[in-house]
Amino acid sequence: MAAGNLARSARRLRVSALAAVLILACAAPAKSAGAGAAFEWKEAYAGVFAGAGWAINRLVDVDGFANWGNPGSALGYSRLGAVGGALAGQRFAFGRLGFRVEAEAIVGGLPAVTRRLDPGCTDEAAMSRFRWVASVRLGIEEEFGGVLVFASGGPALARIVNSVTDTDYSGTECLERDLRFDADDSFSSTSTRVGWAIGAGVETPLAPRWALRVDGSYFEFGKRRYRVNLSGNNTCGPGGPNTACSYIVRNRLGILRLALVYRFDE
Repeated sequence: MAAGNLARSARRLRVSALAAVLILACAAPAKSAGAGAAFEWKEAYAGVFAGAGWAINRLVDVDGFANWGNPGSALGYSRLGAVGGALAGQRFAFGRLGFRVEAEAIVGGLPAVTRRLDPGCTDEAAMSRFRWVASVRLGIEEEFGGVLVFASGGPALARIVNSVTDTDYSGTECLERDLRFDADDSFSSTSTRVGWAIGAGVETPLAPRWALRVDGSYFEFGKRRYRVNLSGNNTCGPGGPNTACSYIVRNRLGILRLALVYRFDE
């Protein structure tokens, strides 16, 4: 239920950010036909931020290996935690329409774990972790009474750990006697993944060169397939062939943060 709510919130954030882009574009004052769209560099800026991150993960048991005989069963597992990092960017304008290009780096971890792969026992655990996230975004902005409203999007990178750990036992009850790690029915993978990010926020001045920002972002890093039972010593479900079995894991991330930004000379 919680994972579903987080996924719906992430979708709403994406729609809101896209709507903000359209609103800002329409809100930019129109120029007369004789006025050229002059390019202008504005100030550079840098800042630090802290906030909350929601790691939103989903595992599909493609062959019904953990959830025995139920191919395609899906399981969501999420984690709320603290994140922090730094950002730097440059503002510029075409005529009266404002833009920004910005790079950011986020750290925090956000390990999410579930032991519900096998609904009859807790002997199989799935874990996902975001070690770091980085993105470069192009944004559009508009000022309303001294407050900047912006929306941005662009490519993202993340160092993501995905794993499934299986524990064998010899008793008749779940995890009873002779517990041991089953490497053949487990996997662990750490990889740098390419995805995309979209977000929106507001920025208000605190002092001549300082500003306070509140923004939210959604990151999507797609799906990755992993295989277990590589030796083929088991079937992937009742009556199936002795072959490797698949899991598919999808990794997403939502961020809500507060940033302190310093604006350099124009």
